[in-house]
Amino acid sequence: MKRFGRFGKCIISFGMILALSMVTACGSDEISPLTSVETTENVNESNETSTDSSEAATENDAKDGDDAEQVNDQEQISDEQNDNTANDITDPGAIDDEQCRAKIDELRLSEPVSPEDSELLTEMAWCVTAARILDESGAVFSKMDSDKQGALRTQMIKEILMSGNAFSDAITVKRTEGDGSADVLIPVDYLVAFLKDVYGAEDFTKGDQFESIEDGNVLWSYGDGDPWERVEHMQFFEDDNYYLLSGPSFFESNGGDMSFKGYADILFAKNPESRYGVTMLYGRYRNDKINVTSVDATSELEAANGKNYSGDNLIDDDYSTVWVEGVSGVGLGESVTMHLDKTQPVYGVVICNGYTADYDLYSKNGTLASVKVDFGNGKVVEENVGGYGSEYLEGEYLAEMNLNKIELDEPVLTDTITVTITSANVGSKYDDTCVSEIRVY
Repeated sequence: MKRFGRFGKCIISFGMILALSMVTACGSDEISPLTSVETTENVNESNETSTDSSEAATENDAKDGDDAEQVNDQEQISDEQNDNTANDITDPGAIDDEQCRAKIDELRLSEPVSPEDSELLTEMAWCVTAARILDESGAVFSKMDSDKQGALRTQMIKEILMSGNAFSDAITVKRTEGDGSADVLIPVDYLVAFLKDVYGAEDFTKGDQFESIEDGNVLWSYGDGDPWERVEHMQFFEDDNYYLLSGPSFFESNGGDMSFKGYADILFAKNPESRYGVTMLYGRYRNDKINVTSVDATSELEAANGKNYSGDNLIDDDYSTVWVEGVSGVGLGESVTMHLDKTQPVYGVVICNGYTADYDLYSKNGTLASVKVDFGNGKVVEENVGGYGSEYLEGEYLAEMNLNKIELDEPVLTDTITVTITSANVGSKYDDTCVSEIRVY
């Protein structure tokens, strides 16, 4: 925020002006008698005028003092206004983490909107989450370290080179010479201007797939597909200067592993100087866990060898403990009911299928094949549930390969969720169906 300096005031009386005029006249070598007489008369008149001007000057001095006080008052008001606009963070180069978090929390209290440029905002958010640069500590995009900026820029260039999105053909690129070459040349100047428009970047950092910079061009080489993170069930919030995109986010990969990352908050400034009308400012993951206060199970396997198999094991954040149904067979029709701490919006559940403490327990026991999830208020979803085990997978890696999302198209207000077994697979030794965790989001 620029602050202007103070303006000093100066009043010069009419008599002083005349006096300066006389000094200039007396400096002349020749003065005619007529000019002398006229000057004398003018001086007498000037003296009278000077007296009047002195009185006027005194009044003006008093007025000037009042003006000075008024200027001070105005500056004090201006300072107060500056303080009140301290959270104005439309300039990507002049923001900090605390300001962005405060603005996000403020926008989250407003009603969701459907902006006309939601497709563009979604594309920008996809670049951020696909680059896997968000965490709970948050980041001002233009101030991230070189590794994170490189990852973000790498993802943006991928979108430029693809078709059917908001960034397609944003920069004209040139294929390198040679049959079958997958490399392209990208003009550095155009790339830097593009990145500044999108997230306020001031410098240029190479990403993993930047081979070199020569003759004003970036040599870009295609690489293998990387895992990604994705925001789902996005909601938009808006005020005069900002957009907020918010929603649950998940890590995914081509290998099938998946995990819940938290709720992504991505803040944009409306920016008419950007070719896209907005500039990304800040992003974070918000770990607002939906609390499940208790779990009621229709049955559970009897405790043995110091282990229990109750429904409470589904909400202890421990993939090595399990709920095991306690009836003969695979437990068709058995269910668990989860009670939330309050009525709140729910998008879905993530089910960790099987006994994922280790591969031996996983393979010997039964797993879910399909479930019915009753979210309340008439919202019921029936879906297949996948599972995968390997002796080379241990600990959380085994659990991540067995996470399954069961979700709604739109969130529902609820305080109770019931998951029912509709089909299951027997294990190599037991037919007890096991579930390690259920996360509500």
